[in-house]
Formats: sequence, structure tokens, C-alpha cells
Amino acid sequence: KNNSAAENFACVIYNVSIMNCSWTVGKEAPEDTQYSLVLRQNTNVECQDYRKDSFGRQVGCILKRPNISFKAEVYVVVLGLSNQTSIQFFDKVYDDPIQDVILDPPRNITLTYNSDELEIKWQKPETYEDMPENSFCYNIIINGNVKKDICGSKENVYKTSEYHPNERVTVAMRAKWDQKYSDYSAWSAWSKPISGGNSPPLTSHDILIVLGVVTAIILIVLIFLCYRFRIWMRLFPQIPKPSMKLFEQVEQKEKSVPKEPEIEIISLKKDEELICSYITEMPEKLKT
Repeated sequence: KNNSAAENFACVIYNVSIMNCSWTVGKEAPEDTQYSLVLRQNTNVECQDYRKDSFGRQVGCILKRPNISFKAEVYVVVLGLSNQTSIQFFDKVYDDPIQDVILDPPRNITLTYNSDELEIKWQKPETYEDMPENSFCYNIIINGNVKKDICGSKENVYKTSEYHPNERVTVAMRAKWDQKYSDYSAWSAWSKPISGGNSPPLTSHDILIVLGVVTAIILIVLIFLCYRFRIWMRLFPQIPKPSMKLFEQVEQKEKSVPKEPEIEIISLKKDEELICSYITEMPEKLKT
């Protein structure tokens, strides 16, 4: 049936790991139409992982590590089946599949300082087949600043003296095909950031800030420990107040003890009068 074949077909190859193909259902295809994809290069490679639309029809395929060469011609065919009518097939020939390969980021990125010069080294992206070192272009970003593209390099080295050895630098890279090998201009994803260089020496201001923070942390920890284990109460115990019961016991004890007799104290003046009267009476007694 006319206009029943798969439409809007496209394939993208993500380096060596995934080949992602998609299509839409033909305009005149019945609702029960089911499509299947086959790659042909020396042998047939059938898709095992399909994506489906809301009606359960297969509209995409993911081939993980397809056993094909990206340097040789690949024939792709999408077949259709229906219980109502015959379905046209769709086919496409990829003369140079490498044109549709999106690379992975560069590998094993390293940062070193040689004297005052920062040296960045890396390895080319992994590919299904071994490609020359100069098959790629690279883009480097250092501390947020994007550097010029490096294309056709055989050494995979970038050197710059813009950064001091004491300066901390963070580097990320991405890759794409050199135009000599592919017209596909899409960049890979960025690599994971790599950091290098020495941290700058601490200034007196930095040291004061660090000491302040450390002191505050120590005080907070000590206060927490004192509160948690009641150490403060053990170091500085509170003096207990005497209870009312103790006062009552003291009063009762005082009442039970007998009072000593009071001693009457004779004043000095009365003593003098007695002595004087005794002296005057003595001569009269002697006369008699």
C-alpha cells in the first residue's frame, strides 16, 4: 500500500556504544502496522531494543555496540507488517557511516606544571576502529575560559603560561571530527572537570578567619558536651540551701536543753560600800 512505509527516518551513532534510529508511522499505514529494523553489512544485524508509541507500534531502535564498521557502507531497511494490507519497506544506504558518529569526550586528561607553564595532555576518544591521532578537533575550557580549537594535532598536548603554578585550575574538554574525516560538526559532551595546580598560600587575613571559625566550632562543641554530660554542674556544683526541716530540728533541740542559772553580778559600787563599812566597824570592836 502506498504511503505505508516508515517516514522521517534518521540514525545517530554515539561513538562505539549506541546507534539510535527513529522513524514515524506511514500516513496510510493501518493501526496494526508493526515495523522492524535490520542493518546489513556482511551479515544481517536485527534490532533487539525497540521504542514504541502510545499505540504500541515500534517507532525507534537502539543498537548497543552494533557489530559494523563505520568505514564501510551500511544498508538499513525498515520492514512493515499488517494483518489488513501489505506494507511498503523503507531503505537507506549509509555510504560513510562515520559522518553520523558523535564522539565521546577525550580520555585520560592530565595537568602538570613544567616551570611556569601549564601542560595539558589527553588521549583521543575511543572509536570502533583505530583512527589516526590527527582525526579529531578538541575544545578546551580552563577556569571557565574557552580556548581556541585544536585540530589535526598528533601530540594531544596543549601548553599555556597564562596560569601561575600556585593558581588552582579546572579543565574540561570535548571532541569532534576533523573536517578531513567527517563533515559532521557536532561536538561531544564535555569531559568530567579535572583540577590541578597548587592552592595559593594563606594570607594573614585568611589565617584569622580560619582561627575564628575553628575557635567558634570548639566552643560550640564544648558547650554541647557540657550540656550533654552535665560536666558544668560537676565542675561548679551549686551550694545547697538548708531546708526548713533542719531549722525545725535546731529549734526543738534548743528547747530540750535546760537553761543554766543566771549569775547575778554585783556592781562594783556596792562592793566598795561593804568594804568601807567593815573597816569603820573594826576599831570599835577592838576598843571593847
